[in-house]
This record gives sequence, structure tokens and C-alpha cells, in this order.
Amino acid sequence: MAVAYPSLDSLQAQGIYFAPLRHHSPACAWAVRAMLHELRPCAVLVEGPDSFNPLLPLLLDPACQPPLAVLCQADAGGESPASAFFPFCDYSPEWVGLRTGQELGAQLAFIDLPWADKAQLRGRGEDEDHSLMAERYFQHSRHIDELAARVGCRDHNELWDHLFELRPPAALADWRSLFRDIYHYCAETRVDYEAEVLEGDGSLPRERHMAAHVRHWRTQAQGNIVVLTGGFHTPALLDLCASGGGSAPGSAAAQDWLIRYSFDQLDALNGYGAGMPAPAYYQRIWEALQAGDQEPQRSVTLDCLGGIAQQYSGLGLVERIGTADVQAAALQAMRLAGLRGHPGPGRHDLMDAMQSCFIKGALGESAHGLPDILRRYLGGSRLGQVPASAGAPPLLEDGRRLARQCRIRLDDAQPRNSRLEIYRKPAHRLRSRFLHLMRYLDCGLGRQVSGPDYLAGTRLDLMVEEWEVAWTPLVEARLVELAPQGSTLQEVALRRLREQETALGAAGQAQSAGRAVGLLVQAAAVGLHERLPALLDLLSRHLQADASFVSVVQCARQLQTLWRAREPLGMQGQPGLARLMQSCWPAALFLLPALAGCKEEEEAALVDAVLALREFGRSEYSREDAGGEPLQQLHGLLGGMAARKGCAPGIAGAAAAILYLDAAWDQQQLAQAAARRFGPGAQPVDAVRFLSGLMAAAPELLVTQPALLQALDQVLDGWDERDFMRCLPELRRAFSALKPAETSDVARLLAQGLGVEPGELQTASAVLSEADMLAGAELQSLLREGLERDGLHSWLAGKEPA
Repeated sequence: MAVAYPSLDSLQAQGIYFAPLRHHSPACAWAVRAMLHELRPCAVLVEGPDSFNPLLPLLLDPACQPPLAVLCQADAGGESPASAFFPFCDYSPEWVGLRTGQELGAQLAFIDLPWADKAQLRGRGEDEDHSLMAERYFQHSRHIDELAARVGCRDHNELWDHLFELRPPAALADWRSLFRDIYHYCAETRVDYEAEVLEGDGSLPRERHMAAHVRHWRTQAQGNIVVLTGGFHTPALLDLCASGGGSAPGSAAAQDWLIRYSFDQLDALNGYGAGMPAPAYYQRIWEALQAGDQEPQRSVTLDCLGGIAQQYSGLGLVERIGTADVQAAALQAMRLAGLRGHPGPGRHDLMDAMQSCFIKGALGESAHGLPDILRRYLGGSRLGQVPASAGAPPLLEDGRRLARQCRIRLDDAQPRNSRLEIYRKPAHRLRSRFLHLMRYLDCGLGRQVSGPDYLAGTRLDLMVEEWEVAWTPLVEARLVELAPQGSTLQEVALRRLREQETALGAAGQAQSAGRAVGLLVQAAAVGLHERLPALLDLLSRHLQADASFVSVVQCARQLQTLWRAREPLGMQGQPGLARLMQSCWPAALFLLPALAGCKEEEEAALVDAVLALREFGRSEYSREDAGGEPLQQLHGLLGGMAARKGCAPGIAGAAAAILYLDAAWDQQQLAQAAARRFGPGAQPVDAVRFLSGLMAAAPELLVTQPALLQALDQVLDGWDERDFMRCLPELRRAFSALKPAETSDVARLLAQGLGVEPGELQTASAVLSEADMLAGAELQSLLREGLERDGLHSWLAGKEPA
């Protein structure tokens, strides 16, 4: 059904000219420039929150170098402010409109709803880092999808280039024709959306607000007025301005900051919700237009092909992109452009030509990183600049200062690897603490690739940390968001740490030692050393009251981590650390006997904790100067638990394995413990739980102790089908502790006991999953029942029926 909407020139008799735009479009920017030079308006009105108007002097400052953005923050009822960005690049039509309007002496103003109002309309369901230029309407329009299919384009981005970006420079300067076509394109997109949807997502309130601004300016200004808004809104604005509709302009309280932005944040291929993909590519198009190039697409295509080939060759690979490859790609791009009716090769023509001529085989095969080079080269990593007069919250300045001290680049958003020798170089330790601090505050500065994980207590043998670091606009946005909490990173981190301490106290004493030691480790890692004595005292109190064995053992292991890494973590001056670590041992031994009565679902975690306690004791008390008494205490408690008839089977199995490994038990005692669990009258489930605990501690015992394997074989042989099927998942889990070589040894020993030649074990090559085995066992059970029901039970023994 055809939809009636106003003509684009319907208000031009009143001196109101609308320019329907796609954000960050070089074609629209070039047309806006030509439009303003021809009309020489008295006012240029731009879609953007009207709270930005005080920032206009900063935006017009010659020191501003896009890409940059206005960061908006407003209270939307959450714990932290709702944030959004309004980005500009050199070829943003809004940016060109502001700068060209300034050159022509026009008055300038933003006319959209402030972000504070939008945040209330949208609620907190959106992403925190929301774009105020989202163009989801184009992405989800069935009209656009149908048109793209008819034209032979893959998506709305290729369709847009085909229809608009690839016009020659003279056609782009014909702003009337270009904007008329864009207007119809966008008006058809609007047909897909009902009024209720547009009211709910805030589009209609915004349009009423902008229309009221336009009508207000029409009554105040003498001369032509140019209105630059997203093409999706233009039909409604024309209608509202003609009918006198719209709400009275107002201005809600807002907090807006002018910050640097980067090409990688502008790239639609990285998830940005508005504008064009591959911003570095379109930056080259814009620069070619400004240079007067009459074939900008051709020039940029040749430049990109040469640049990408050069970067690929710089990787030092045997496979290179030679001159012949570049020439073939250039020729193919030109021919594709001609085939598709383009005056010059566009971005998709360029990409298709490179995939065909540079990548041998399927995309990604034999490419050796070429796709990544294409993405980086066409996307770019340019980072803008804002004038010093823009100011910044003290917290942001503190973050920049510390980043510069740590030699982290602030002028490029490209991720870089940082290798830190934290045990050898004090400067590297400071950089490590800064990166951990920024991660603790969720600033997104760096991602730890490898190195010791102090909180988890893993990879502690590694002497080097490796990070991937990038100072992006999102880092600065996060620091701006945190600015109300303090003027320095240390102050904000200390505030967060104190809040966590308060929450720990409010949560009670259950498992509190494990959480308290986590705060201690965190404080040391991020450099809050002034808080360490208080945290040690806090941990001591929680350790005395904690009744959780797992929590106490976790505390012991993490304190051990702090002690071992005391140099890189700066813990040398904390004498209470060693004393507190030693106090964990008697606390854990006091709680150990209670594990005998644990529930089945608790066994796995408790077995892991028992093994961790044993490792802690061996590392702390097995030295000659430490004496053997602490370990003897552990062995005495474990022996009593393993011999207790009602002890949880998994705990008993782990205890038996530990006692044998530590030579507190001999082979006969181990065999006796196994016989009690595997012998006559043993419950299948309890036997498997004992086996699981034993193998969690020492899976190699099945290989080194034939009597143990024989006892297990005998108990399994006594199970019926239902018992076996019920225990099969736990059995598989228990045997998963074996290494492949150990599994082979167990199979060989069992084969010998059954009189099977080892070579016969290799005949089965199929790999069966647990589901396959369960299904097979069920099928065998059903087959047995069917044979018995039909009087063929003798077949089960291999005999002929009577």
C-alpha cells in the first residue's frame, strides 16, 4: 500500500530546507557542503541533544581533530549513570554542517531531546555505551531487504553504496537530487514501523521536540534555515512543522563531555550501531573528494591495494602478494564496478577483488592473517584530539597521567601486546599494578593474556605477565563515569574495596575467610598497600569464625600465593602475612573430621579441598627445619576418618590414597581399606564414590596396585545390569582421572586377568560416547528381558533351547 508523506521541498517556500542524512556518510557530507554554500543559510540546525549547545565553541575550536564524540551521562534510575556517545568524524554530515555553517557565519544549534530525557524514555535495558546515532531501522527494514535482493546487493550497506556513495563528485554536489532520492529511500523504510513502536522507542517524542525547535527558529531567524537530521526522521519532521505539531523546546539537566573517539569505535563491523563500516576507507574517499579527485573510488582502490600488499609483505612470510597480484586485483575491481554499474570500484568491489586475487582457496585458508590486515587497514585506528580547554574530570586526568608513566600510548586505539617481567623489573611491576587496577575498576584498558593469576592461584610458576592493551574512548568514558566517586584511581579503588569489606561483614561468617582473602589479594595486585594491615586484621577475625573447611583451605592457599609472590605484589613489609598463613593449618585440621558426615553432592568439592590442604602442608611442613609433626597430625585425622564405618565414601577414598602416598599406610592397609568398600555387602554407589575419591587423589594406584584393580573388578562383576547402568556415569567420571597411557595399562592388566591377549584390545577402533554406552546397555537389558519373556533365556548362556 502506498504511503503518503510530505514532499521534501514542501517547506522551502518558508525558507526551511531539510537534508535527510545517513550518519557518517561521505556522500551526504559532500552534499551538505554544496547545499550550504548555495543557500548561505542564517541558521543550521543539527540533530543532536540540545544540551550540546554549550559545547559548540569547543566543537568549533580549530584544535578539534575528529574522530571525537560527546559523551552524555544522565541518571536513569540505576546504580551508575546511563552513558551514550554522539560521535563525529571528518566526513560526518553533522560535522561538515557545523564547520561549513561557521565559515558562512550561520547560527548553529542542536535540536534533539537531551540524553537525560532519552535515557528516561528508553530505560536501562539498552547497552551502557549507547550510540545516539543508531540506525537499526535500516538494518531491519523488509523494504530495504527486498530492494537489496532485487538489485543483487548482499546487505543494506552494499545497497547504500550502490545507490548513493558511488555517485560521481558532480552528482554528489547536486544536493537536491541526492537528498530527494535519500528522502524517498528513508521514507519507505519508515513504513515498516507502527506508531506505537516509534512512540515506545522514543522516536516520536524526539521528532516532536525537534519540530518545535525548527518552528521556534523560523520565528526568530531571518533567512534560510537548513535542518540536518537522520533521513528516517525527516518525513515526520516535515509533517509536524507544516501542521504546527510538536512539544515546546526544553532543556533537561545533563552532563556532557567532549572526548576523543577512534575509528575502531566508529566501525559498524565492530558492532557500532550507526554509520558506515570501514571508517578508514571512507576517510580516504573523503580526502580524495576534498582534493578535487574526479575518480575518488578508483584512486582509493589503487591506494588500498598497494598499502595492503605492502603490509602483508611486511609479515615476512614466504607467501607474498606480488605486483602481478595487485594488478590483477585492480583490474578485477574495475571490471566488477563496470559489471555492477558503478562509475568506480566501491568498497565491496575492492573486497571481492582482494578475496579473489589475494586469498588462495577459501577465505581464511592460506591467508596467514590477511583478513585481519584487511580489517585493520580499512577500519583504521585513528584517535582524535580535543582542545585542552575542553577540560576533563580529575579522575580522567589521573588515569592519563598514570598511563603515560607506564608508557601506554594515548594517541592510538590499536591494541598492543605488553610483556612484563614482574620479578626482575620494578617499572614492569608498576605497570602490572596499573593494569590490574584498571581491570578492577572495569575500565577495559587491558586483557591479561598469560601470566600468574593471583586470585585463582594458578600459573604461579610463570615469571612474566602478558597483556593486550589499548587506550580507547571507552576507557575514557568509563573514567568519566567513575569521576563522581573520587579524583584519583587509588581513591576510587579504595572506595570500592571498602564497600566490598562492608558487604562481607553484612553477609555473615559463612565462607567469609575465602572471600576476605580475595580482598587481600586484590588489594595487593592493584597497589592498595596502605589498606593491607587492616585487611590482614579483618581476615584474621573471619578465619577464627569461619566454619567452612573449603573456605579455610582456600584462605590458606591464597595466603601461600601472596607469600610466594610477595616481591611482585609488594608484600615484603607485611610481617602478619606469615603468621596468618600458619594459623590456617590448625583451623583446617579442626574442621577436617566433620567431613566424614558430608552429603554426597558435597563430596567432590570437599575432596578437592582435602587434596589442597595436603599440598599446602607438604609445601610448608615437609622441610627438615619444619619437622614432621603437622603432617603427622593430618595423617592421624585422615586415618581415623578412613577407618570409620560411616565416613562418606569419597572422603574415605581420598584419605586412603593420601595416607598410602605419604607412606603413612603400607600396601596391606590400603588393600584392607579397599576390601571394606569393595567387599561383600558393599553398595555399588558407595563403592563408586570411594573409587572416585581415591582416583581424585592418586589415579595411578589402579596401575601400581594390582590387588586394588582386582578388588574393583570383582565388585563390578557382581553387579547386575541395573546397578551397572546406574553407576556408569560416575564410573566414567572416576576413570577420566587416568591419563591415556594409564588407561591403556589398566586395560592391559584387566585383559591379562581375563585371559585376553593384549593385541586383541586394539581391534576395536570406534570411539563411543557416554550416551552411546548408556544406550547400548539399555538395549542389552531390553534384549535380555525379551529373550526371557519368550522362553529363550538359555540363549543368554549360549545353549540351544530344549
